[in-house]
Amino acid sequence: MWRFLSSVWSQGPASRPTMSEVIQTFTYLAEKILSRNEEDSAPSLKASHESSHNEERNSSSGSEASDTLGDIALPEVHGRDLTGRVTQDDQYPFAGGGNSNVYRGKLTRSNGRKIRVAIKMIRIYDDGSGQLDEILRRLKREVDVWCRLKHKNVLPFIGVCEDIAPWPVLISPFYKLGHVGTYLRKNPSTNREELVRGVASGLQYLHAHDVIHGDLKVQNVLVDKRGAPCICDFGISKIMNRPGFTTSSVGTAPYMAPELFFVVDGPTLESSPSTTKSSDVYSFGLLVLEILTSEPPKGRPPQPIITTKILADIRPKRVDYDMDKVSHEIWSVLDQCWSFEPHLRPVIFELQRELGSILETKRMETKLNTYPDASLF
Repeated sequence: MWRFLSSVWSQGPASRPTMSEVIQTFTYLAEKILSRNEEDSAPSLKASHESSHNEERNSSSGSEASDTLGDIALPEVHGRDLTGRVTQDDQYPFAGGGNSNVYRGKLTRSNGRKIRVAIKMIRIYDDGSGQLDEILRRLKREVDVWCRLKHKNVLPFIGVCEDIAPWPVLISPFYKLGHVGTYLRKNPSTNREELVRGVASGLQYLHAHDVIHGDLKVQNVLVDKRGAPCICDFGISKIMNRPGFTTSSVGTAPYMAPELFFVVDGPTLESSPSTTKSSDVYSFGLLVLEILTSEPPKGRPPQPIITTKILADIRPKRVDYDMDKVSHEIWSVLDQCWSFEPHLRPVIFELQRELGSILETKRMETKLNTYPDASLF
């Protein structure tokens, strides 16, 4: 309850739940309390029978975890040690990236019901150098941060399980609609502007809590059963943080900010680059382009190692994008994200406000064109 009320009191208006979500959540909590009272008063034999029946009914497939206001439907497991309660279904990963593999599995709740979850196994190698212990310490720190995050556009964290792999794995809800790129290919008429607003809101929330994503791209924005975007995999690059210039440590090359590339004929740097809120903003601009056009960023280097010539020509060009898909107003906002100097890029709060104003104006214009008499009311 307190976690939910904290989201209602969020300092940023865009981070607060809508009234319909407030009503839905309070209704759920009221039903949960009534249900708990009924179960306490019922004979233990009946409760045992119902638990067995639920397990049989759900054991074959499981159900998608409720995602209203994040993972508020799983208060008894949120952020907990789930050792002994998660089973892995897939022999091979159904998804993966530069740092991890993802498998499907099932979590057994305290009432015996099983729900479908995603099991993220971070790729960790013990080379005897002592790096494994440091990675596991960073993992614990990031988990401590993740379990405190609560936002409708940020993937909920359910907990950690230590009996599936040699090291801890991360458990989150399984969203069968996949990432936003896949979702848009199957649902091309979806309101893309609302997806953009959702991603901006989620990133603003992360930055407000001093969480740097480090690898923002379409594959790291899932879509829940409501059709809302949920940012995932934030902080994974920070956990790995391998020395040197690698895609794993500074993001994915086509979405990376200029300062993160290794320039072979450029000046020698004293230390490896690291991701920042400003580099997240750069990636956000490219992600928005891909959401609006369903095309990957154009003219982007496929590898993190480039030349000064390539670096000088890395900024997205207006002529490469259809004005019917990316309006002049939106382009003007996104173009600020791609400033070569990080300190010249806007913060995500400013972007969220500007994009929100543009998209709201567009929505009202569409409404007036559809219903000409609407202005009379």
